[in-house]
Amino acid sequence: MHAQSHDDPVSPPGPARPITDTSRAEVDRGQTASQPARRAPARGARDPHGTLTFIFSAILLCVGLTGSACSFATTITSQTQPELPTEPPALTEPPAPTDTPITIATLAPTEAATAAPSATPTATLKNLEILEWSEFPYAHPADSANTDTHVEVLIRNPNDVPVRVLGDGVELRFLNTSRAVVYANPNPVFYIWEGSWLLPGETAALSACVCFWTSGIDRQEWATLELVAPLEIAVDLAYTFDVDVTLSEFFSLAEAHLGGSGTGARITLTNTSGAVLESIPLFVFARDLNGRYIGMATYGNAVASFADNIGIQPGDTATGVVVNEIEYFDEPMTYEVRALGIPASSATTARSTPAGTPVADWRGVPIMPGALTGEPVDDGYQFVTQASIAEITQFYETTLAEQGYALTLSGEEAGITFVVFEKDSMTVVVGITPAAERNLVQIAVTP
Repeated sequence: MHAQSHDDPVSPPGPARPITDTSRAEVDRGQTASQPARRAPARGARDPHGTLTFIFSAILLCVGLTGSACSFATTITSQTQPELPTEPPALTEPPAPTDTPITIATLAPTEAATAAPSATPTATLKNLEILEWSEFPYAHPADSANTDTHVEVLIRNPNDVPVRVLGDGVELRFLNTSRAVVYANPNPVFYIWEGSWLLPGETAALSACVCFWTSGIDRQEWATLELVAPLEIAVDLAYTFDVDVTLSEFFSLAEAHLGGSGTGARITLTNTSGAVLESIPLFVFARDLNGRYIGMATYGNAVASFADNIGIQPGDTATGVVVNEIEYFDEPMTYEVRALGIPASSATTARSTPAGTPVADWRGVPIMPGALTGEPVDDGYQFVTQASIAEITQFYETTLAEQGYALTLSGEEAGITFVVFEKDSMTVVVGITPAAERNLVQIAVTP
């Protein structure tokens, strides 16, 4: 990936330590399930030579923890979750401690599969289980008085069928030693396939803010977690594990002249199946050298095109750089990569051109005056204009600078010009695809 680096307005992460010992617990009451996770947008372009290239608009950049719904915090007090009498089902064995700070474990390829309920499905779905959690301070405090923290949690689907997490009624509860609820977060961020489902017996993850300070209530001691998340059996799931993923060791983005102050890793994704894929979602789980879960290092959804609905052909390969989003832990970590392929549907088309009337702005980002047509698309907004690429980039550099955004990355990949801007926890990606005498512009905003 070719990119020009720019000054990053975010300061380097300072030393941090977990403030809670990792503990294990089971969710033991109530029908449970969860709110679909917000998927990190992935963008890219078809290489004419058959190579899939992409831009992760929420992975490539150092952005704040999504879904926290609060300001960053710094000062915290220790919490310890008591052991419960019953051990939960065993976790997938984490990498053993080693002197090498980074190890990679990937899922073995399997035949393409369509998940469906078993012939004798469980009469009542079991709750999602909480296996392990740790609590951390936020890495970049916006207010020194803010004592909010966040928890990084491993969860498991104990059912023998795939389950889908429903959007209503989700809540991560924080309980004291008397099992009274002292705080509840209704918007935890789930790291699950397509933001929606888990396979039988699968371990996944979630993040949530412990937002006493932001909520304007006194911080209270808590000892354990309870997840309330309604579930349903997930039917007609189509997926394959026949994708190959390689991840390099993490390196300094600044030293590599890629912009940003954190670390990144080069990643390669290959469709090794015999089917055309719509996307390749992936998660990178991070653990310390003792095997304790630290958080989701990076996550996203690779697609074949930034602007077009083009399938990922068998043998296509994506290359790019992903950024480690864990800025709150500075000790060596090991990484487990999980990815699968989502087969393309019959609705996949060769090109999608906006046909509606352009709006004045989208999520606070102005749409360039003179746009001919425009409409919202998945995870973004696109419009057609007769303005040149130079005029488009200059327009967004000027207008977004006026809104306080800093240009952190720009470049060109497989014929697509892109510019990336950051402000606090917000990231704006603008991609420009030449089309005859017009240009197709697509905008993505995260979170």
